Amino acid sequence: MIRALIVDDEPLARERLRTLLAREPDVTLVGEAGDGAAAVRAILEHRPDLVFLDVQMPEIDGFDVLEAVADAPAPAVIFATAFDRHALRAFEVHAIDYLLKPFDRARFAAALDRARVELARGEAAAPRLLAMLKGLSAHRPGARRLVVRDGGRVFFLPVDEVDWIEAAGNYVRLHAGAVQHLVRETMKSLAERLDPAVFARVHRSAIVNVDRIREMRAGFHGEYEIVLRSGARLQSSRGYSARLHALLDGRS
Repeated sequence: MIRALIVDDEPLARERLRTLLAREPDVTLVGEAGDGAAAVRAILEHRPDLVFLDVQMPEIDGFDVLEAVADAPAPAVIFATAFDRHALRAFEVHAIDYLLKPFDRARFAAALDRARVELARGEAAAPRLLAMLKGLSAHRPGARRLVVRDGGRVFFLPVDEVDWIEAAGNYVRLHAGAVQHLVRETMKSLAERLDPAVFARVHRSAIVNVDRIREMRAGFHGEYEIVLRSGARLQSSRGYSARLHALLDGRS
């Protein structure tokens, strides 16, 4: 029996999928979610085999959901989306399948059949999802939220609340006002997901939100002392100073 979960912010879309799944004797619907935060909770609680996942949802979209549950056993995913076919090329390679809204019963049946085959093979879905997230990074704007895991809790931190980011081994420490969050990710991978017009690498171990810079004090060898609105002081290295200076000039 395939345990399925529906995630879509449109009630009519959820009803459509629910009706179609009710005709499938080998599928049990274990839950529904109408937003990204509820989807994360449902996936972690129910551990479904298959998720019908809407890509475009307000606040927390389908990609954020997958990132938030990346440490849990990964379900198979069929995307439900209104993206055009050009944009869909990126996840045709890694997702089980996709349903381009509006879809008919035949297209739904084909996607579900493909999921049955993949699930019967017993292949691990986690590598597929991680590869998909990496492949889609070029098609998405800079991340709007960062996933923070704190014990059994998962929450989303808006990137515009982050003052600066500090390397901490295989982790990064997010400084947001007086609060710090430790996230398991490398500086390199995080930098690739952030908007380069907002976040600048100023040192191999520091990334700064340029909107949080209060002043910069030039040193003798091309480096800068960076003073943030929070009062934090960072030191840029010479190799990154030119990029930081150009970015600030472009925003002035």
